[in-house]
Amino acid sequence: MASEKDRKTSSKKTSEKGQGNDRDMGAALRSAYQKTVDEHVPDEMLDLLNKLA
Repeated sequence: MASEKDRKTSSKKTSEKGQGNDRDMGAALRSAYQKTVDEHVPDEMLDLLNKLA
């Protein structure tokens, strides 16, 4: 049977792994967002947007 100490250690490892996954996901989302923001907008699209204004 697992002792209280073993359960806490196991829970901590799982929590740290989850935090690492969260960090990785956050970095991936920030990277995708930044690539989208930096993407060039074609002149034709800008012309169409200006006609709407």
